[in-house]
Amino acid sequence: MSAAPAASGALPVYVAKGVRVYVSGLLSIIIPFYLKVIGYGPFFQGVALVAILAGNALSNVAVTYLDALVGRRRLLQAFSLLMVVAGLVLAVDTSAAFILVACFLGNISSTGTEAGPFQSIEAGTLPELTPAQSSVKVFGRYNLIGYSAAAVGQLTSAGPGLLGNTLTSFHAVFVGFALAGVVLFAIYSRLHAIEGGRSTRPGLGDLGPQARKDLVALSGLFSVDAFGGVFVTTYLLSIWFNITYGLQLEVLGPIFFVAALVAAASTYGAALIAARVGNLRTMVYTHLVSSAFLVFMGLAGSLLPALGFLFLRQSFSQMDVPTRQALMSEMFQSKERVQAYAVTNTMRSAGSFVAGPVAAGILGLGLVSIVPFAGGGTKIIYDLMTYISYHKRYR
Repeated sequence: MSAAPAASGALPVYVAKGVRVYVSGLLSIIIPFYLKVIGYGPFFQGVALVAILAGNALSNVAVTYLDALVGRRRLLQAFSLLMVVAGLVLAVDTSAAFILVACFLGNISSTGTEAGPFQSIEAGTLPELTPAQSSVKVFGRYNLIGYSAAAVGQLTSAGPGLLGNTLTSFHAVFVGFALAGVVLFAIYSRLHAIEGGRSTRPGLGDLGPQARKDLVALSGLFSVDAFGGVFVTTYLLSIWFNITYGLQLEVLGPIFFVAALVAAASTYGAALIAARVGNLRTMVYTHLVSSAFLVFMGLAGSLLPALGFLFLRQSFSQMDVPTRQALMSEMFQSKERVQAYAVTNTMRSAGSFVAGPVAAGILGLGLVSIVPFAGGGTKIIYDLMTYISYHKRYR
């Protein structure tokens, strides 16, 4: 495949990323408030989070084992159709069982960003679609688009609150989620370039010995990070701000909009820092700083300092994302990358899934105040473990 066609193949991926993360950013705040409006308490909000995390984990397992058999484009189309189904179910049924099924099927993000099957495939393919460009810059652009779209989605989440939290306003959001699935299906139907360099054997058959060792190590590390990450998802932070400071949707939407814009800008800065100090150091050092600010947010004691620490945290928190993806593109060969991303994202989802019941228990027991400390403390442990594991091989 020539460089020019490959580069042009990245544009639909960027568009798909923007569409998908816009609705993810929207639903990551909307869902817990919607559940509250229709009469479900904090514990069920936590159970719905568990369903979301379980669905993401299973979808990444599907990518790992079906990539060689079905193909990346068909997998992306299938996941797009599941979004359609999930959105329509949420729009027409308020029963607990159907809500949980929709949360499980829809690959809904609880963070406003992603670790689901769409990203596993796209991140594993982008270096092939943009072969002449620096991988950290490519991933920086990819994530800049994602976080900017998430910011707009989070701002839009104020809509139902401004309209009085009517069921109609929430249902309109879910129909929009279903329509986004239709748009994604159309985009992926034309994205033939994404099949290039895909695996030839099901499962992990294409991975060499060193790749398998790195995959095991990274999977363990990323699962620790994801465990802590559950406590700082937009989903849980919106509940934390609501319970701790009484903030409602119409206020939280703009707050998370600004926070996501700050995060989007930080992804661009990551490439500049990584060019000087390396992907691993940028990934670890900036994440340590962001985790410390998260702990300070929990200690703030009043709204304005808490918001200040939230924005400071966001200014560093996502610099590790493009640098982590670029580091993995160094570790794994072209035919190994989608499986590597799928497996590590599966383990991230598994770590999140384990944290889900813990978070549900915390909400059910009324211990929401410990949420920032649980997240920040776990992430600091992850950062130190990652640096110790890889600082001799990468900078």
